[in-house]
Amino acid sequence: MKTDDLIDALARNVEPTPPPRPIRSAILAAAPGVAVAVGILAVLIGVRPDFATAMPELLAKAGASAVLAAAGATALAGALTPGRSVRKRTALALGLLVLMAGVGIAAGLLAPAEQRFAVWLGGGFPWCLVLIPLLAAPVAVGLVLLARRLAPVNLTGAGAMIGATAGAIGAMVYAMHCPVDEVAFVATWYAVAIALCAVAGAVLGARILRW
Repeated sequence: MKTDDLIDALARNVEPTPPPRPIRSAILAAAPGVAVAVGILAVLIGVRPDFATAMPELLAKAGASAVLAAAGATALAGALTPGRSVRKRTALALGLLVLMAGVGIAAGLLAPAEQRFAVWLGGGFPWCLVLIPLLAAPVAVGLVLLARRLAPVNLTGAGAMIGATAGAIGAMVYAMHCPVDEVAFVATWYAVAIALCAVAGAVLGARILRW
């Protein structure tokens, strides 16, 4: 058999490779980390005592965080797809984060001057700055493993979106514990905590995502 005939024979029954589904892959990669984060919250941190009666406030906090998580995951999916521009998606995710922080700042400024810092700080140290990144960590691990398998080109950008997505998911989980419902507190410090996760992801992305 001639070489050309052999090549033609091998090429006849080649099935097209199915296109990657990075959003679905990101959900599957994050799921084990979400379970771990919920376990950490339940065992080590605990849910708020009035969990049942505070459900509307809890859903509002978790819902706002879910919007940020969805925007971050969409931008991350684009970053993990070769040849796809993610500037608009990344700008949307970052814009929503800035908007959330802006709402918190505005709500704090509208409070009476003598209550402003108490409203912003929720009566104490904003522990969400520590606990949201903690709960985001197991989610980030799954997303990092996915990103390393898909080999993104923009490591810093992909790392930032991993951090932002994981941070927003961590905020969703943390909402079950968070005892403060003031808009100024939640919007400001949740946004700051998620931004910290994004910065950490951007800094570490260039190292841990290199292939």
